Amino acid sequence: MSEPVEPNDVIVIGAGIVGVCCALEAQRNGQSVTLIDRLPPGEGCSFGNAGVLGAQGVVPIGLPGVIKDAPKMLLDPLGPLVIRRRGFFRHTLPWLWRFHKASKPDTVRRISKAMRSLHTTTVELHKKLAAEAGVSDLINDHSYLVVMRTPPPPDLDAMAWKLRRKAGARIEVFEGDAIRELEPAVSPLYKTAVRYGPMGTTTNPFRLTQSYAALFRQRGGTVLQEEVTALKPQGATTIVETRTASHETKTVVVAAGAWSARLVAPLGHRLPLIAERGYHITFANPGVRLSHSLHEASRHVAITPMEPGLRIAGTDELGDPDDTPQWQRADTLKKVIEEALPGINTSEGTRWMGPRPGMPDSLPAIGPVKGHPNIFLACGHGHLGLTAGPETGRIVAGLIRGQAPNIDISPYAPTRFM
Repeated sequence: MSEPVEPNDVIVIGAGIVGVCCALEAQRNGQSVTLIDRLPPGEGCSFGNAGVLGAQGVVPIGLPGVIKDAPKMLLDPLGPLVIRRRGFFRHTLPWLWRFHKASKPDTVRRISKAMRSLHTTTVELHKKLAAEAGVSDLINDHSYLVVMRTPPPPDLDAMAWKLRRKAGARIEVFEGDAIRELEPAVSPLYKTAVRYGPMGTTTNPFRLTQSYAALFRQRGGTVLQEEVTALKPQGATTIVETRTASHETKTVVVAAGAWSARLVAPLGHRLPLIAERGYHITFANPGVRLSHSLHEASRHVAITPMEPGLRIAGTDELGDPDDTPQWQRADTLKKVIEEALPGINTSEGTRWMGPRPGMPDSLPAIGPVKGHPNIFLACGHGHLGLTAGPETGRIVAGLIRGQAPNIDISPYAPTRFM
């Protein structure tokens, strides 16, 4: 190992969208910042998500009754849920128990309020960052269209829709041929559709994250491609050990996605973080066009038009971030999109897998590690890292400076499960 050099102000571990936003905002506050990841910026989960900016992302995954539906999902070969065997009793089962406890109605309402605080600013903040990075074309206002095979009327009194209405969502219902007038490519299998917003999308989350990282570099930030192996607090500073070097810093931000728990566990902080592994297929020449982002309600997948093509993304495979991919999960997505969009050309598809970092209550961990006030967590955003990245960055940058956040961040406390 090389000798530590003069301490950085801040080291951010993780160059996905959350880490890059934390680095940019800390830099904006006048800090000297180094961003470290084993991969180049944006090549983790930020590469392959569905591109949705969920300004109405106020519904946790754990709703009342969802555990009862799990066996049916697990038995369905086209279903959205898979549980990997490795680490089931050690990690997954305790996580599922906490997930169950977080799905009680009163708890869900509290979680929804906290999700609203973190997500409603996403389109506004991404537009600002994208303009600074010179890629305003990557951010669009958009509505989300949920397509359903069940006949009308949809159950808009269900808890999920009540939470969205409370958050100010505009909701419209379409039936039969009116769905095809909105989206001619959509199959007549779908009898009902619900459109809601305001929302947004990016047409290329990978290029967006790369552009934010380039802006960070232009403003004097340092990006290192190294794999972090350990954090070693030493009084007022911390040594960040990588496989090739040692870096001394006054402040650490752990935004390493599904690998974050491993880094803080030796510090005595047990974080109930699991890899919610998602898959996508992107079709370069689909031969069909969409004017909305679609959510296929029965299969729980998103279909989004993007720069590289038409992308279908989804599934929730609970396991370890380093598990080998089960590519049959991606293959099921091809079957789903061929049902949903009968005219699609699926001959030019590329597939991908990424481990989303999931907490049992659908809320991230944002704040200091227990017993280490200068080591901050910014991880566990699950399916909504792209959405929450800019607001998380602002919160973390403020915490580093000792500034009070403009929202209540107690629901995201990293110690809430300890």
